[in-house]
Amino acid sequence: LAHVLFSSQDALQTFLLILASEIGDKTFFICALLAMKNSKTLIALGTMAALGIMTVISVLIGQAFHAFPAVLKTTIPIDDYAAVALLLYFGVTGIRDALKSEPGDADGELEDAKEVVEENEGKKLKSGIMNTAAAAIIIETFTLVFLAEWGDKSMLATVALGAAKSPLGVVVGGIAGHLVATILAVLGGSVLGNYVSEKNARLISGGLFILFAGLTLLGLY
Repeated sequence: LAHVLFSSQDALQTFLLILASEIGDKTFFICALLAMKNSKTLIALGTMAALGIMTVISVLIGQAFHAFPAVLKTTIPIDDYAAVALLLYFGVTGIRDALKSEPGDADGELEDAKEVVEENEGKKLKSGIMNTAAAAIIIETFTLVFLAEWGDKSMLATVALGAAKSPLGVVVGGIAGHLVATILAVLGGSVLGNYVSEKNARLISGGLFILFAGLTLLGLY
């Protein structure tokens, strides 16, 4: 099916989905932990540069999948059905994992983020290079966030949305969602993590994934 270049509805849906999936995610906590030790502005710039580029790359991959039906000379919207399946999968697995978790369980995403940041700090101490220049901090943040986000659920969700929705709508909504999540992270993400449990975050994002899978499927008819 042909997609318009930009849709405000697609932008809003992408914004909500990305924001819900990023709150309490590993990249969210990496950003929060780095902001506790460095300039919040520099951390935000490095984080948004990584997530902005990742969003564009994801949408381009999605658009490549969107071209498959035309290449195969079929009118069946294979890309749209694949996007629905992926969104539904993330929704179901997210809710399942949330329901399986116990109240006393450690926050896996936060622990993973701490491990990434501590490993990076260890490498800098071992090398003896502790560059506090603005450019160095931005590049370091960009690298850590980009590598953590590559292949992550929110990246794959953006690929799926990029295949099934308007490309500019997904780019705008995705970057806006990442921006709000990044602002929350640098302003007090570690504190927010004490009030927003991983279980609740997974339930909310899982529900949104299922909702948007349904809306995407309905849009095919």
